[in-house]
Amino acid sequence: MKSILLIGVNHLGALIAKEMQELGHDVMAVDRNEDRINGIQSYVTDSEIGDSTNEEFLKSLGVNNYDVCFVAIGDDFESSVITTALLSQLGAKKIVARANREIQERLLLRNGADDVIRPEKLAAEWAVERYGRG
Repeated sequence: MKSILLIGVNHLGALIAKEMQELGHDVMAVDRNEDRINGIQSYVTDSEIGDSTNEEFLKSLGVNNYDVCFVAIGDDFESSVITTALLSQLGAKKIVARANREIQERLLLRNGADDVIRPEKLAAEWAVERYGRG
C-alpha cells in the first residue's frame, strides 16, 4: 500500500483518487474548493481544504511522508509550478505533475517534478495506436 498526496481535485485528480483507492492505496486529497473535496470523500482516506501555494500549509501536510505527490492542478499553471517547487523544497519523495503543453512540461521538470502527465497527449497517442495502425 502506498500513501498518495493528491493536490488538485479536478476531473483528472478525481480519477486518480478513485483508481488509487481501488488499488488499496491511502489518498490524501487537497483542493481550495470545498465542493470538489466533498465530491470525492468516498475515494480518499483524508482531505484538506487549502492553498497548496502556501508553504506553511504544505509543511503541515508532512509531504515527505507520502510515497507519491500528484499535482493535478489544471486551471492555474502558476499555482501548479509553485506547488511543485515547494513540494520539491520540502523533500517530497516523488512528484508527478500535470501539464497541458510541452513548455509547461519542461517548466515543471525544471522546478522539481520527477514526471509529468499530459492528459491530451496521452489520449492522442492512445487514439493513434488504437485506430491509426493497421
